[in-house]
Amino acid sequence: MSRVCVFIDGSNLYFALKRNNKMTRVDYYQFSLALAGDRRKLIRTYYYNAVFDATHFSDKAKSQQSFFDSLDRTPYLELRLGRIIQNREGHRMEKGVDVRMAADMVYYAARDAYDTAIVVTEDQDFSPAMALVKDLGKHVELAVFPDAQSREMIRTADKILNLDEVVNGHAAHIFPPAQSEERAPDAEMAFGV
Repeated sequence: MSRVCVFIDGSNLYFALKRNNKMTRVDYYQFSLALAGDRRKLIRTYYYNAVFDATHFSDKAKSQQSFFDSLDRTPYLELRLGRIIQNREGHRMEKGVDVRMAADMVYYAARDAYDTAIVVTEDQDFSPAMALVKDLGKHVELAVFPDAQSREMIRTADKILNLDEVVNGHAAHIFPPAQSEERAPDAEMAFGV
């Protein structure tokens, strides 16, 4: 049975879901199982995001922490965090997220932890890391919505997974029913919106 690791660019996926009018509260275990499919074994999901500095963004950091706590309870998911900084112009930026995700993809390929990497991002900066994973003899599948398929990413990936089809086909499992409306802002705050 082919082994799969899923690498999720968290904020990128969040904004892609929003842009495509999908729910943003996701069961990442079910999401990863849907991406892997019935005939492959999900080894692990790596979820990447950035943390607000509690000294500068205390309200956002507190709300964001409850979202990250829920991810810590997700089976077979490793949470990988960078940080959010504010540049001189006052814009917020993620730091350390893309590099960590790219490094993990290549590292775990070299360690033979998986046969196929499923990469969930629209960020073209991951093309070189995806190419290195292929050079190590692994398969790379890119999971994106149809409205965001760049030529470079399509050329680099072995296969494209249509996220619209995945989330529509497994919506009952991927999008858990809201337990209370107070949970919704957690996801919003996690991405600095």
